[in-house]
Amino acid sequence: MKRINRHARVALASALISFCVCHVRPSDPSAFHTSIGSVSYASDDLGPADTIDSDDQQSQPNESSGKSLLVQQGYSVGDQVGFSGGRGHTKTHHQTLRAFRDSVGNSWKSTVQIFDRNRQVALGAIVHSGGWIVSKSSEVPDQCDVKLFDGTKAIGSTVLRKVDLDLAILKIEREGLQPVVLNPKVDVPLGGWLVSTNIRSTPLNVGVLSVAKRNVPSERPVLGLRLGEAPEGEKGALIESVVVGGGADRAGIESGDVIKEVDGVELPNRARVLDHLKSITAGQFANLTCDREGRKMTFRAQMMDLTSSLFDSTEMEVNGEISSRATGFKNVMQHDTVLLPHQCGGPIVDIDGNFVGLNIARAGRVVSLAYNVKDLQPVVFDMLRTLDVDITELWNDSKIVANDSETGSVSPSQSTGSQSSVPASIPAYIQVESLKPEIVVPQKN
Repeated sequence: MKRINRHARVALASALISFCVCHVRPSDPSAFHTSIGSVSYASDDLGPADTIDSDDQQSQPNESSGKSLLVQQGYSVGDQVGFSGGRGHTKTHHQTLRAFRDSVGNSWKSTVQIFDRNRQVALGAIVHSGGWIVSKSSEVPDQCDVKLFDGTKAIGSTVLRKVDLDLAILKIEREGLQPVVLNPKVDVPLGGWLVSTNIRSTPLNVGVLSVAKRNVPSERPVLGLRLGEAPEGEKGALIESVVVGGGADRAGIESGDVIKEVDGVELPNRARVLDHLKSITAGQFANLTCDREGRKMTFRAQMMDLTSSLFDSTEMEVNGEISSRATGFKNVMQHDTVLLPHQCGGPIVDIDGNFVGLNIARAGRVVSLAYNVKDLQPVVFDMLRTLDVDITELWNDSKIVANDSETGSVSPSQSTGSQSSVPASIPAYIQVESLKPEIVVPQKN
């Protein structure tokens, strides 16, 4: 019922905003600003206005076009609503994120950034002080650069992959690193806060746990293309349309291109091109050689397991970038933290700084998936054993030390089965989310 009421408030706020934009034109723009700034948080809570898929869509002032006062002041109503008075009331506002900084303590030091060709592709979690890291397999190359919290970089090698779970173990030549503590006794109730860490002390983002455990069925990997037969007398397959935001679109492939080769193999017709693409799994790249108006062009496009709803260009635009592999997961948590694909693979902690899981995919605008520490621990231990890594130190640790004398914050809660208290530094208007009672599903007799 609370969730229904929340969405009702969002709908009511959106309707009010639309009404004001269409019918109200006060002489004092600041008064208009204030009159609806108090309800803007309900709309902002659906996602931040500063995410990568909305930065370039902000409307610009154009007095000659007769646009509303909001648009003339640099605010967009169609794609993203933003108010100077309301942005402070969002989970992703920098002031809100700073409020969580003391709570997570030093747990962020167990996070790394992973780069491929100077481009960040994922985050990772240090799981052993000897330079062993776990991350999202489909985004991590065999060789990469790894950046640590202190700003230093190291060369990383992917030494083991568990494709069915989309997990990978990386190794860097470093010692004395601070690992996350894989304590299966740590738990977060439904509605509890989840903090995604970065290599900075300020959290990457925060959200709440929506579903404690769910299965996400697998979708067939695709490039996001509609193929037809090549023009008469030519070999290959004609690209009739490209899905916005899909792997082909990201690679720069356009409608009208003709695919001649895939991974160096010359393919005579549409059927052969499809057969070859079907053999590639989600997250892997296909090297395509295309003909574009007589010019030979090559592209490196990533296969993605898009759900059928995302083949609609409007849906993809609203959702923004989706992880190349966002389906085919079992027993994952779902939370509403707004992440980008290259921000997956890193740790999640609770408001006491305890490691509670690993972000594994962005499946929608406010749908992020993560492995719970209970399910992640045995998998990581098994992968490390396969690599002959001594995990004695991991067994000896029972919880992460998230707060120390340098932060001056309270010590972590000793209770993991009950609702954690909310730090006083977190504003009152967002504390209510963490106080939601756990939902108990009645058992059948």
